[in-house]
Amino acid sequence: MLADSLLTMPVTGADGFTLHTVVSGSGDRVLLGLHGGPGGDGGDYLKPLHRLTSSSRKVVTFDQLGTGQSDVPPEDYTWTLAAAVADVEAVRRASGADRIDLLGHSWGGMLALQYALDHPDRVGRLVLSNTTASTARITLDFIAQVSTLMPPAQACAAVTADALGEHTSPDYLDAVAKWLEHYYTEEEAALQTLTAEALDTGPAGRGLWGDRLWFANGALRGWDVEPRLGEIAAPTLIIHGGTDLSSPQSNQALAQGIRHAEWLTMNNNRHEVFDVANAPVYLAIISAFLNGWEQG
Repeated sequence: MLADSLLTMPVTGADGFTLHTVVSGSGDRVLLGLHGGPGGDGGDYLKPLHRLTSSSRKVVTFDQLGTGQSDVPPEDYTWTLAAAVADVEAVRRASGADRIDLLGHSWGGMLALQYALDHPDRVGRLVLSNTTASTARITLDFIAQVSTLMPPAQACAAVTADALGEHTSPDYLDAVAKWLEHYYTEEEAALQTLTAEALDTGPAGRGLWGDRLWFANGALRGWDVEPRLGEIAAPTLIIHGGTDLSSPQSNQALAQGIRHAEWLTMNNNRHEVFDVANAPVYLAIISAFLNGWEQG
């Protein structure tokens, strides 16, 4: 039923490449969803968001440049956060909405934060799902998480191997598998896909995050908007899983920095929130927020 209501809408991005965009509904309000990564298979996993379509709300998702069914730029393309933000703006314009409600999951939340700071008048309500405002903080999260999953010597060997780019190290490969299973998902098929993506994030992942898993050495190296969170005026929902790649400390920084923010933790969730048994609860929370619950 849901699949029958989804329409594809090719959008020309900021640098002239085509972005595969999916639209449902025809309401005046638009919810735009930004998928995680960067890199990977794109935004197909965001399809449950289209269940939030209503007579007054259109839902839009898209594969970011270099992922899914969107164009892959040539090898000499220069990846920048500014271009990624400009692609979001191109999709916003194509949606026909002057203002959008914006939801970003994981890396998509980082992109949503930057978009909201660069285009504050274009964002009505903001959902930051399982994300962070700083690559340095999320790297500290990752290292702390790996350190809890194995003996100290093995954890140190795994983190060192990643820092040096020694990605065939048995300690590193073992740590990646344990880390994703504990903090992302226990579902076997999804875990296999995620592990493959973690080991090879594709051109978008390498260009934006870099060629390390836990350390940003691409265009996002040094990205940190925590000092600017007070500039965000949009009502904001911060939501994450109880056992999540995005730590309570990362989410607390968001909640304390954004003036009109609510912070909710779904204790029985990991980083994956769209294809699990309690996904309907997640969507119900998002729907209630978008429909304008009162905030203190």
